[in-house]
Amino acid sequence: MPLAHVFVETNFLFGIFRMPSQRHRDAINLKMRFEAGEIKLYVPYVCFQEARRRIPSALRIKWWSDLLEFHRFAVVTGTATWDLGEVRKLLNAATAEVSRTKATYKRDFADFAASVGNGILHGTQSLFDFLESLDLDDDTLEYNDRLILSSVLFKAKELREAGVGRLFFASTDKKHLAPTADRPKMARYYTDAGLIFVPGFVLPDTSS
Repeated sequence: MPLAHVFVETNFLFGIFRMPSQRHRDAINLKMRFEAGEIKLYVPYVCFQEARRRIPSALRIKWWSDLLEFHRFAVVTGTATWDLGEVRKLLNAATAEVSRTKATYKRDFADFAASVGNGILHGTQSLFDFLESLDLDDDTLEYNDRLILSSVLFKAKELREAGVGRLFFASTDKKHLAPTADRPKMARYYTDAGLIFVPGFVLPDTSS
């Protein structure tokens, strides 16, 4: 079976590099398929920038002190009681997870980017010309979303014209990036590029 060529966006990176307890199982499985050589991945460079900005903002532990304060309140008012030692064990384990993620996510990003290699979609003059010419049904699409969409469509069309098949865009951002009946212009771009939008990270079975 020909190799599947899979485009992903920021939510995929966020799903595999945020705290382990919050990672997206299907995104992890897709990453494992890439590492096993079953698929070829493509990631717009701007997605790495967005994900690296989002992850630190998600690593907050203010809830630690909030929960301890609530525990004190519950004990005083007789609302509920818990073994504070066990509560602290849970909170300490969660805090350790945050600390580990903070310590490793930049290196993990760099290692993953190196493994993606030429699958990282950088900005070129041809790409920005395509971006400027992009005629969509929704003119309110934010610039980064337009850039991601342009990067994916531009590269997918290049691959299709080179004879490559099985092109997928795996994304959880259906609100902005999915080609739907009420977005005929966007749908036409997908058709021209031979690109199939996948609402999630589980690729369809096209073996039959």
